[in-house]
Amino acid sequence: MTESIVDAVAPSVAAPGAVSPRKVFWATWFGWMLDGFDSSMYAYILVGALSELLPASGIEPSKANIGIYGGLLFSIFMLGWACSMVWGWAADRYGRVRIMCWTVLVYSLFTALCGLATGIVMFALFRFVAGFGIGGEWAAGTPLLQESVPENTRVRLAGWLHTATPTGLFLAAAVTLAIGSTLGWRGMFLLGILPALLIAYLRSNIPEPERRAAHEQPSVAALFAGDQARTTWAAALMMACIIFGLWSSNFWAPTVISTKLVAAGATPAHAQEMGAVAGLITNVGTLIGCLLVPWLTTWLGSRRRTAVLFFVGGLISVVVSYEVAIEWLDSLTLFMVLLPVLGFFTNGVFGLFTIWLPEMFPSALRGSGSGFAFSMGRVLGAAGPTLIGALAARTGSFPLAISMLSLIYVVGLPLVALAPETAGKPLAR
Repeated sequence: MTESIVDAVAPSVAAPGAVSPRKVFWATWFGWMLDGFDSSMYAYILVGALSELLPASGIEPSKANIGIYGGLLFSIFMLGWACSMVWGWAADRYGRVRIMCWTVLVYSLFTALCGLATGIVMFALFRFVAGFGIGGEWAAGTPLLQESVPENTRVRLAGWLHTATPTGLFLAAAVTLAIGSTLGWRGMFLLGILPALLIAYLRSNIPEPERRAAHEQPSVAALFAGDQARTTWAAALMMACIIFGLWSSNFWAPTVISTKLVAAGATPAHAQEMGAVAGLITNVGTLIGCLLVPWLTTWLGSRRRTAVLFFVGGLISVVVSYEVAIEWLDSLTLFMVLLPVLGFFTNGVFGLFTIWLPEMFPSALRGSGSGFAFSMGRVLGAAGPTLIGALAARTGSFPLAISMLSLIYVVGLPLVALAPETAGKPLAR
């Protein structure tokens, strides 16, 4: 993959005085990859961290309390991520590179500070601010890439940018397996300071995009005025649908597998291990989806048709994986085989929106609009896991609950028609 991307970038020549597209791509890619690494590391060291922090806060570290506080801390992290839309406005006003540096500094510093926390409240505060920084990196980095590379490679590189996320997840798992037991949970969080090294490279090697005029002073109110308002809300609600769909399907795959295995007599350790394997397998499909998105958009000749493909594919893959493979056929083997397909549609779709979202907004509003759509979508989509739990308690079946809520993709289809078609058009100024 690395060679193919570099080869695609290498022939492109930037405008005089501009930075190499290769440098911009890898700078933004590594920033987003390290986001994925930092944000996913929590899942691997959660038990160790809470086993120490809960007693320090006067709370019994029982399995139930670890589950309750672990979920709460995840929600706090996601709340910080959802509050990060302000970074998009700042990137429009003060510059993509400058704000991307600040987001990297914030998330790397506060991830590292998690390793120094002495109690659950301090840990929760650090997780909130780390989420706030991580959520802002996309709003600054994606416009930076789109505005810095030549038009003939822009779509391809923007689609490939999202390959950074599954790569970060793979890296977090590999580091945890290799040295996690040696470093302990505190040492693992302290590794989170390493992304800060990217700041020096960004400041010295990546200039502000030439496409962004220095005199532009964005007004956030313009996002919600006239025709732009329809675009803004269509983008935010489409993001809500795909985030809701992702967290209501992939999020539960390890839980479904672990529950089935334990019920069949497997040890909890083996069940947990197979849950982790399921996550890795699903990520393979995500990676393939992100790599193929630029080709799919070209083949279909339409952002809207590509979105419809992913929305319909998401619905079908969820129902077949959970309702058919698990509920009807009771086959974990078939479920595991289908996981890459599930990852392709439910997570690979974000590669499309890495291309499409920035195209929906003029340069003065690109960071604000993209950041608002992503963050607001995260706020609305966060209801997915909670609804799954409530519906599963009512129906007595996780697979049935997950399949029922996959109808969110049907809700998303009319929104696709409201969004502007940008295929074949240069990036708006």
